[in-house]
Amino acid sequence: MKSRRNRALIIVAFALAAVFASAVPASAQVAFQGKFTLSHQVRWQKATLPAGNYTFEIQSLATPRIVLRGPNGPQFINGFITDQKAVGHSMLVVENRGNQSCITELRMAPIGRSIRYSVPKAPKDVELAQGPVTREEVTVAAVNVK
Repeated sequence: MKSRRNRALIIVAFALAAVFASAVPASAQVAFQGKFTLSHQVRWQKATLPAGNYTFEIQSLATPRIVLRGPNGPQFINGFITDQKAVGHSMLVVENRGNQSCITELRMAPIGRSIRYSVPKAPKDVELAQGPVTREEVTVAAVNVK
């Protein structure tokens, strides 16, 4: 009797193992995916991005960490969600200060969100010598937005 029970337990254990081994893992939902092209070198947080084509994805807006893929391979960019709602079209906002360009914001119109990024501050004397700050918009094409 004991051997039948052990045999039954072994069969049940193998059956459960087979079910769990064959289960297809659920794919993580992506909050936003996009692509853009940079015409010149730009700083994004601590990363320096050369001109070229890029794709990116954000897994969650709760922790807005971007996985960026481009000429330098994959990189991670962290930011913080703002209260400002993105309207119109999706874009990167680039600040130009003298000879340095930095991404300050990512606007994602299809989901109505914006992510802000810090810009390194230049010393006052350098800032005055560089002249005024100008802004440009780089269009972001949304990919597979749900």
